[in-house]
Amino acid sequence: MSRMVWLSFPLDVQGPRPPAIPEPSLEPLYTIDRDQASVQTLRVASHTGTHVDAPAHVVRGGLTLEDFEPEDFVYICPVVVDLSLPPRSVLMPEHIEPLGAAIGQADLLLLRFGYGELRREEPDRYCTDCPGLGVEAATRIRRSAPQLRCLGLDVPSLACIASLDATMASHNELLKGQGRRFLVIEDMNLEEDLSRLSEVRLSPWLVHGMDSGPCSVVGVLD
Repeated sequence: MSRMVWLSFPLDVQGPRPPAIPEPSLEPLYTIDRDQASVQTLRVASHTGTHVDAPAHVVRGGLTLEDFEPEDFVYICPVVVDLSLPPRSVLMPEHIEPLGAAIGQADLLLLRFGYGELRREEPDRYCTDCPGLGVEAATRIRRSAPQLRCLGLDVPSLACIASLDATMASHNELLKGQGRRFLVIEDMNLEEDLSRLSEVRLSPWLVHGMDSGPCSVVGVLD
């Protein structure tokens, strides 16, 4: 029997977020007692919680989320790779080199650093101390996995917050290219046993003009 699991976190106004991302808010606009129905106002930056980056996040003229087709959000060859790295580490090509055969046919690569407990117990450190992807490692992934359409991580950003100069451009390396149909999912929930993961379904917020935004992600375990 197949089973579905969440690979994303619920959007939480008290949840961890990188230092540059402002605090979200959820406020009542109408209430049942006063107005016979409840309506709330949500104020949130597009890179809050589990979210997906489209090329337009860093590439001028790149695709936005609404430019993708529904089938672009379904992945049938997901590969999960466990990478145990110390805090504030920068992922380098030598970390990727042994993965070539494993990721060569993947359409989705999930990099699991194992920082879920830190997210729960020390959210401030999770936002500032997690590892990230170096530009050279991003280049190696792009060359090693020609079928890849998406990369996801269980850390708040593809970039290492403590080493932005060495890692921020990894977004550009993965997302650049005229018409490139590639996505990056950040701050994922990868704590489940994913050894039987056979499919992943991504549901982003579709807002006209939005280059990135919160999303829900479901994994199918066979």
